[in-house]
Amino acid sequence: MDVATLKYIALGLFLICVIWLIRIVVKREGENLIRTVLLGIIFLGIFFYLQQQKSEKITFADIKAQIKETFFPERPLHCVYYKDEGARGANRYVRYTFESPGPKLSLTMDADQKYFHINDVRSVNRVLEYLGLPEVKNAVAELASITGSRNDINLYRWNDYPLGILTIERDICQDRDKLESYQCISAVVITNR
Repeated sequence: MDVATLKYIALGLFLICVIWLIRIVVKREGENLIRTVLLGIIFLGIFFYLQQQKSEKITFADIKAQIKETFFPERPLHCVYYKDEGARGANRYVRYTFESPGPKLSLTMDADQKYFHINDVRSVNRVLEYLGLPEVKNAVAELASITGSRNDINLYRWNDYPLGILTIERDICQDRDKLESYQCISAVVITNR
């Protein structure tokens, strides 16, 4: 939906609240006063939020993500990892291996319900930022869905990564403190081209 349209809708609803407030004051209907003021503040807040948006288009997913970030921010990432550097033939690599439970990985199952894909790179970028590495820009499919090899299950690869070839290895982690299991990153590997 267009941001300008949403701004005008929010401003229109705020003006209706102002008119409603004037009517309440004139008719001395005090029981509706607080409700009207709260609605007016909400619509005015929405208007100012939309004023600050830089993009021309906004989706409900964008609004949901902004609300989640504002009111329910993620806790800082804290994981234990080990860094290993070495070489395989002529190719040098750096491998970051996470102790269990590793950082959560956001995945989406494909239509065939056979492979998991990374459509939202925020969970990957959060880990890369934690490691002091550049972020990835595009989503990737599970490597096995591309190669057809069973050896590539649980692997995700970015060939256009600035430092070389980035490979993420996925695992299932169990957090014993919270009694939950989830898809997580077990290792991050960067190989020179």
